Amino acid sequence: MTPSGAGVRGIPSHVSPEFRPAPGGGRCQDRARLVVLYMQGMPHAGSTASLSCNDESSVHIIALTVMPRRPPEDAKAAALRAAGALHPQPERVQDPAFAAHPFFDRRDRVQVKYEMLRRHRLDGRPVTAVATSFGVSRQAFYQADHALTAGGLPGLLPRKRGPQRGHKCTDAVLDFVAQRRAQGAARGAAEAAAVARRFGVTIHPRSLDRALARREKKRRRLEAPRP
Repeated sequence: MTPSGAGVRGIPSHVSPEFRPAPGGGRCQDRARLVVLYMQGMPHAGSTASLSCNDESSVHIIALTVMPRRPPEDAKAAALRAAGALHPQPERVQDPAFAAHPFFDRRDRVQVKYEMLRRHRLDGRPVTAVATSFGVSRQAFYQADHALTAGGLPGLLPRKRGPQRGHKCTDAVLDFVAQRRAQGAARGAAEAAAVARRFGVTIHPRSLDRALARREKKRRRLEAPRP
């Protein structure tokens, strides 16, 4: 850079004097290697300026934009997030009830699913129309319907992430299968089909065998006399 004497080009007046080169010279680079300024009074975001000194050295000033902080979540939103029940896209819920009364909260994923199912089961609205107004696919609607049938309202709670070991083979499912086998009912594909009709879940026959075997092994271990 061609020396231009002590002076500063492009620096607004609010910059503190200690960041300006002294009249008559001096080594700018000894006084400030890098000066970071807030955007107040700067020409525009990301603007830069240079300190030109009579010793042919220069220091570049970089202006950073201060981003506004997000407003804090209210208590309900924080609780929903902690439970994993905060709706990721509440704006997709276009059901009229959620716009007409504050009791209905688009952010509450469990309430949204429940009201979606109620529109079909009690109000008799078609599945396609209900799914569209709640911003979900038909497949998601039927998954929620099966979850409510099998597990009641807690079934609508989102499942925890990570591997779900035998989450379909609940005690209710295993009791049902054990009762069928005790009565001599067919196993294999027929057994899996019966489970699907009753609980709305698809479980491979071998998975049922393994789950029943594990439960029986656990029962025997608990009933075994202690030494």
